[in-house]
Amino acid sequence: MSSGGTSPSTASVVRKRVVTLALGVGFLGGLGIPAAGADVAAAAPGPQAVVQEQAPSLPSGRTTYRTITDYNDEMVALTARHPGLVKHITLPHKTRQGREVYGIEVTHDVDAADGKPVLLMMGVHHGNEWPSGEHTMEFAYDLIGNDGKDPRITRLLDTARVIFVPVVNVDGFVINRRTSCGLSPACASNAGVDINRNYPFGWGSNAGSNATTRGPGPGSEPEVQNIMDLTKNNQVTVLITNHTSGHTVLRPPLEKRAGDAPDEAVYAALTDAITAENGYTGMKSGFDYETTGETPDWSYYATRGLGFTFEIMKTQSTNNTYSEVIEDYTGTGRYEGKSNREAFMVALEYAADPAAHSVITGKAPKGAVLKVTKDFDLWTAPIRQSGDVVDPPQRVPTHLESTLVAPTNGKFAWHVNPSVRPAPAYTEVGVVATGPGNFIKESWTLTCARPTGEVLETVHVTVDRGEQADVRLQECKTRFNGNGPKN
Repeated sequence: MSSGGTSPSTASVVRKRVVTLALGVGFLGGLGIPAAGADVAAAAPGPQAVVQEQAPSLPSGRTTYRTITDYNDEMVALTARHPGLVKHITLPHKTRQGREVYGIEVTHDVDAADGKPVLLMMGVHHGNEWPSGEHTMEFAYDLIGNDGKDPRITRLLDTARVIFVPVVNVDGFVINRRTSCGLSPACASNAGVDINRNYPFGWGSNAGSNATTRGPGPGSEPEVQNIMDLTKNNQVTVLITNHTSGHTVLRPPLEKRAGDAPDEAVYAALTDAITAENGYTGMKSGFDYETTGETPDWSYYATRGLGFTFEIMKTQSTNNTYSEVIEDYTGTGRYEGKSNREAFMVALEYAADPAAHSVITGKAPKGAVLKVTKDFDLWTAPIRQSGDVVDPPQRVPTHLESTLVAPTNGKFAWHVNPSVRPAPAYTEVGVVATGPGNFIKESWTLTCARPTGEVLETVHVTVDRGEQADVRLQECKTRFNGNGPKN
């Protein structure tokens, strides 16, 4: 069911085709993922073969925890060694201590603005959760090292882009504590912010935080702004934030009173597919413990891309635990047959699957710059202050914007999140659970412009999950080629 919103003013330029998204039984088949054991059976040695046992190893060959210098140097080196496949990125906001935050993008023809769907994976929101960065970095090595060798990975890098930020909270990681430095110039221990309680959606209830650790305002911290910018400016169809520990995969809601996500059926099916591979327990986050201002809830309600928290490993301590980092990633030792690597692959398959998001197709002049935007408001929770004072929810204006450059033949297939938005439980009047199936029928605003920025045509595209919208950009084509008015 959908409610609210307005019909696009240019509905005549849009033609939609529904693609079925498989749920429950057949879900893996719907993603093109072979049944469990298929690869093993194909590769099983004959009865006369001699199998030599080897110690499990990570894709990078790493055997000890990385420092921040290790992470940064390795990302630079991977970019230098793999031009066209790996791009180094510097996130726009420095930490409170003035440190840069880095990441890499991985896909074929990585520098192109090509309209591929995106998997965003990150680690170390909490600075003392070292394994979360290790698994993030190792999956990057896995994709890069197996491109051109593993047909599955090669195909996925043809069709999807993966953005890695292995250390989100650089200040906290450097001093090995959970929180960031917050506003304290000296990074005082009592002034840090838990940046995974600082995202705007649902911020302020103080569930799992307090008035200090939640930060001075919704989305106030530069580390959070970095991840929000990446998510809002790319079509992130799946987001994974790695944490430790507990062997759980968590999805919204962050508080029980918020109720199930509108896409609960899809969320649950993908959770089940992921946990079938890594052996973790899949659950709604608020039923593990309730929190406020977490990453996946904000990203889902802002974009409708599916966001998850992976609580990797069963050991919280980082002392002498690197063997567990290896075993949990590779599915060996104490985690025999259940690998986080395969769980990440399921998430990437889903991120790339057109039936799991939306597609806008059409033809534009060669070199034309296409842009999709949306503007709407999200809300915090009612904001709990000291002395049992509760302030009204705070409005959070939200702007989404992504670009694509029309290729040589002009034909484009732009993989986007649905324009139809999940109805949020956090509202202007408080927390009002909406539940499964409740959506707001909104549109993407699509513009076609010259490289100079001159907009030649604007259309509105309404598209839901599993749908394709075909747009007609005749006015842009006419004006771009100099055959029409320039005003």
